[in-house]
Amino acid sequence: MLALWNQFDELFNDDSLRSRRAPRNFVPAVDIEETKVGYLLTADLPGLAPGDVEITVENGILTLAGTREAESATDKDGYRRVERSFGSFRRTFTLPKGVDVDGVKAETKNGQVKIVIPKPVAELPRKIKIENSAADP
Repeated sequence: MLALWNQFDELFNDDSLRSRRAPRNFVPAVDIEETKVGYLLTADLPGLAPGDVEITVENGILTLAGTREAESATDKDGYRRVERSFGSFRRTFTLPKGVDVDGVKAETKNGQVKIVIPKPVAELPRKIKIENSAADP
């Protein structure tokens, strides 16, 4: 029984079978959070430098795009397995109408890109002051 188990284990761990499979595409996970004054998008982009990522806003669409290059290394004295996916990615998000595009900001820290999108002025709560007119006693 153990010999049969080992044969199955060798079959499913065979690199020749793995190389025939289609590679997994890299699609970064993105969290979206609404705050009092805007929206915060946090994208997981480990291993990417700011120059590897492009953020654009056009016609009310925010686009996050880039490429994570495949890692290629040869270990002569051992075995190496890389499970990180790679490739080009493109995520798009529809912005609320009236967003000030100049107010969109992005920063990177610890493998994450944080994009801050201000709410449109019309959506922000306003307190209306009641003025005292001269006719009221």
